[in-house]
This record gives sequence, structure tokens and C-alpha cells, in this order.
Amino acid sequence: MRKKREPAGRLLLVDVSNSFTKLAVARNGRMGRVLKIPTDGLSGFDFPEADRAVVSSVVPGAVKILKSRIPCPVLFVDHRTTTGLVIRYPKPETIGADRLANAAAAVSLGKIPSIVVDFGTAVTFDVIDSKGAYRGGIIAPGLLTAASALHERTALLPMTAIAPIPGSVGKNTLHAIRAGLLIGAAGLVREAVERITREIFSGKKPFVIATGGDAALVSRIVAEGGKNPIDLIDPLITLKGLLVIAAKAA
Repeated sequence: MRKKREPAGRLLLVDVSNSFTKLAVARNGRMGRVLKIPTDGLSGFDFPEADRAVVSSVVPGAVKILKSRIPCPVLFVDHRTTTGLVIRYPKPETIGADRLANAAAAVSLGKIPSIVVDFGTAVTFDVIDSKGAYRGGIIAPGLLTAASALHERTALLPMTAIAPIPGSVGKNTLHAIRAGLLIGAAGLVREAVERITREIFSGKKPFVIATGGDAALVSRIVAEGGKNPIDLIDPLITLKGLLVIAAKAA
């Protein structure tokens, strides 16, 4: 079996989401310190020097900026990129680059079948079967997105930050909104994993990875309701997936 080559030199990993961008420089397959910056500040950010870069972006307008700001050759991940995945999806060009990176990371762990749940501006579920094939997923509003919608579409409800709750029944408006958002997200996780397990995996328990800013908090709420289907919380799974993809493209 041919051994996978590791990317040579300094490799810049960039994960561009709607709200924030994470980046790190990797050497010899090891990721260095991770930086997190607002995505709307990319045009003024000085990217670190590297020999090459691998980027996942769900913000089309950011691609032009990155091409002009990153001082090395850049691989922008899409459905045509060698990821190690078999894509069983009707329109692969519509799959977000971050979701492909998440799935590539899950396969690299050897924990398949698996589901990657990413708590960001949207909550996404990516489904990888026991053969390492990407099967699709679920997209729902992220917690902050839902909080913003409540504020913008109601007369009296304030904008609410996501924070731990002392109990399920709110004693004030902020607590009530937070309870609704977190309990709703926990219910989404349970129901989504249960349905995917039944429909795609014929009842076989998948390995569930959670990532994103609200992953740990939602996982805690899920666990309070009984057995937690989330097996691993990894806030860097997308960057790790980019590292996997870079090695395959080396």
C-alpha cells in the first residue's frame, strides 16, 4: 500500500465561514497555533508566509480577497478536489467546501460510519457511510442565527447571546430565549442522529463528531437529557480535514 505523503514546507490552512475565519500554519503534518478573525476583516489581514495554502470557503466574495492576500499558491477545495471521499450526492458542486473538509477528517480518523455536526452560522450534519462515501446531510439555522431572527422579527424580544442556562424554564426573557435555543438544538441533534442512523445506517450507531463554536455547550445540554450521541468534540475538525486534503494533493 502506498504511503500517504505529508505536505512539504509550510502549509497555510484557512477555513472561511460566514462569521469567522480560522487559520493555522502546519509543518510536517503538524498544525501550529490557530488564529480566529472576523471574516469581514479578511481584506485587511496580513496572512503568514507559507509555501502553499489550502482553503475551504463558504463565502464566494472572500475568494477574490484571498487570491490577492495570500502570498503563495492556493488550493481552493471543492467537489473536484481529491479528498479521499466518494461523493454519493446528486449535485456535488453544491456541497460546501467546509463540509467536504469535515467529512475528509472523519474518514481519516477511521471512525466510519460517521456524522459530523458543525455548529456555526448554520447547524450542518454531514453523513459519511461505512465505505467512506459522502451521502448528504441536514442544514438548520445556527443558534445565533435563530436568536437574531427572533430579535428582528418580533417587537419585544431582545438580541440574545448564547450562554449556559440554569434550568429549562426561563425566569426572564433572556433565560427563556436561551433555553429555547439550546433545548431546541439538543433536540435537533437527538432527532437528526436517530433518523440518520435508522435511514442510512440501518440502525448501526455512527461515530458522531461535533465542532463549531456552540458544540460543547449544546453537547452538555444533550447529555443532561440522557445518553449523549456525540462521541467527540473537536473545534478544529475542518482545519484537520484541510490538512488531510493537502496531504492527498501533495
